Amino acid sequence: MIEKYGLANTPYDDVSSWVFGDFVFSWDYDFFADGSKARRFGFHDFIDTEAMFMDIFRNLRDRKILP
Repeated sequence: MIEKYGLANTPYDDVSSWVFGDFVFSWDYDFFADGSKARRFGFHDFIDTEAMFMDIFRNLRDRKILP
């Protein structure tokens, strides 16, 4: 894939946190959160999830990590 798409030879450890992945995927319960308390204390900004991921993927393509 690296040769086929002209990607950078980037080790997974440089682009991923395996410790965090192990932590998240080892949860044996569902996680639900309520943002009401944060808004009561003045945190009103939000992130458009789709736009955020599109920016991340664009950055990874620009860096030749993804085709």
